[in-house]
Amino acid sequence: MENDRIIRIEPIKEDEVSEGFPCLRGLTIHEVIYGNRITKPLIRENRDEDFREASWDEAYRFIFDHLKGLEGNEVLFIPSGKASNENAYVMQKFARAVLKSNNVDGCCSRLCHANTISALSEVFGISSSPGRIEDIADRDLILIIGSNPASNYPVIFSRVVKAKSKGTRLIDVNSPPNETSRFSDINVQVKPDTQLVFLNGLINEIIRRGVPEDRRGIQGFEILAETVSEYTLERVLEICEIEKSLFEKVADLVYSSKAFGVMHGMGLTQSRNGFLNIVSLLNLMILKDGKLLSGRGEINVQGMGDVGGVPLGFLPSLISKDELEKAWGSRLSEESGLNMIQALYLNPVKAVFACDVNMALSLPDLEALHEKLGEMFVVLLHHHFNYTMRFANVILPIAMLIEGDGTITNWERRIRLVRKVTDPPAEAKQVWLIFKELASYFSCEHLFNYSSEKEIFKEIVRLIPAYKSVDPDKVYDGGDDWGVKKPVFVRYFPVHFTGVDYPVSKKYPYILVGVRTPFLFLHNELTYLSETLRKVNKKDIEACYMNPEDLRREGLSDGETIILFSSCGRLRIRVKSDPSIPSRTIKMYIHSEKTPVNKLVPLNYTFNTFTPNYKSVAVGVSKDVSV
Repeated sequence: MENDRIIRIEPIKEDEVSEGFPCLRGLTIHEVIYGNRITKPLIRENRDEDFREASWDEAYRFIFDHLKGLEGNEVLFIPSGKASNENAYVMQKFARAVLKSNNVDGCCSRLCHANTISALSEVFGISSSPGRIEDIADRDLILIIGSNPASNYPVIFSRVVKAKSKGTRLIDVNSPPNETSRFSDINVQVKPDTQLVFLNGLINEIIRRGVPEDRRGIQGFEILAETVSEYTLERVLEICEIEKSLFEKVADLVYSSKAFGVMHGMGLTQSRNGFLNIVSLLNLMILKDGKLLSGRGEINVQGMGDVGGVPLGFLPSLISKDELEKAWGSRLSEESGLNMIQALYLNPVKAVFACDVNMALSLPDLEALHEKLGEMFVVLLHHHFNYTMRFANVILPIAMLIEGDGTITNWERRIRLVRKVTDPPAEAKQVWLIFKELASYFSCEHLFNYSSEKEIFKEIVRLIPAYKSVDPDKVYDGGDDWGVKKPVFVRYFPVHFTGVDYPVSKKYPYILVGVRTPFLFLHNELTYLSETLRKVNKKDIEACYMNPEDLRREGLSDGETIILFSSCGRLRIRVKSDPSIPSRTIKMYIHSEKTPVNKLVPLNYTFNTFTPNYKSVAVGVSKDVSV
């Protein structure tokens, strides 16, 4: 620090999570924190008007006047996975206790790993990973499927590299290959959205070779064996479009592994088959008595869900409505909450509170979404200007995570204190304080008698069963503590492959796969402010990439501007040749608002979790005749 400003970030070498190797994007936060900040509340009645600055009282009254006539089920709340547990908890409490709305749904959770949480609940009876980061060190084999931890989970991947240097083998199953593939002993490029067939085929082969009695005695084994028996070697090779020798090498390594680990990411979850993919992977892990090593997305997406950032009943950790009403001193709605896909597309609400998200770029079918948002009253709480603001009626300036005190819960369910490092802009407020103050306009200030973040955290620990063993004083003194991780039960959950989700055709002959670069984050609204990250990022994020044979067949040249189109949208974009990309596949980075990939993603989602299919979309290409 210098003159109350951050001038440099240094790693903590003794930190037991990062071991002194934090994410580069975290090490450059001082380059982005002070630029392009929202410094005052902004309001406007209509979107064709310019925003005008307002006092906090005027902004609160403006919100109250637009919400006072609405029913609870007409309002959606989107808490942030980048904010603290305390901020997320108070936001969802305001939704349920003040506006009587159970429509609470965190953006990162729904769009990224809702399928993971649902699968863990079915297989282990818990809503978090049973694994820990230190489990990586003693694995003799790690299967990485549908994930690119070298890019997206650098703290975890530094552990993987360390384990590999001591003999751990890596199998990487991805399409197209990525940064992680370069470190792998075996890289398998399966046809997109056929990972379930690959996993069921592996399970079938392992059972055929022989499984220890303790693994056979787990609930569901006989049904599992019967289910996967249909996934013969021939069927796997045909559907996944891989070579026999490659599959056999993978099967040999997995079968002989004595300390097996699995790691997955959104390449497995963001599909109509996402839930089925994850339970199949967990079946394989249980069969091998392995460990789950997968990370989540944003820094506090696990905690945000733990403290009520999902629309399941009242609080996701199974506290009852009666208990919660007694604890809060407020009557609550019995109506089931809507998730964001339901509330924004299928049964549109009339108003939205969104915290620290850029949903106008991150959700699917952007043209339809933008039309829906244009009909809603939108309140956006954020610290930096972003694309979603063009759809907002109210913008409230908030502090960033490191500009306040609070706790976060990582993918391990490790709960850790975040201490305030620097002050936010003068008029920016903590999220929890905004909802405490807004509650007074609804005559509900008595529900939020907090004077500090620690008081909020004590209430979280008192009411969230998964956090009952947590010691608030220990955490606020700087020590890590843990939410519940021990499985309630263990069972196999056999599932069948129901087909791919992309109806390729003569019109749409290619599969579009969205990817990320290691040096940018989400839609780049923050990371583009970093001079360091701009320099080290060598990827052209405003182009799409195709196999050179596909380019020749389409009569296109490297660097040419083309039209990329799907069933729901079209983009003008430059195309680049990349021989590493499989035929009939197009790769596109998710980061640029100038070429928003989600404009091409139809509203198509997993049957039980509503997670959109982002990873395999049928698209076509044509020359840009306007050039």
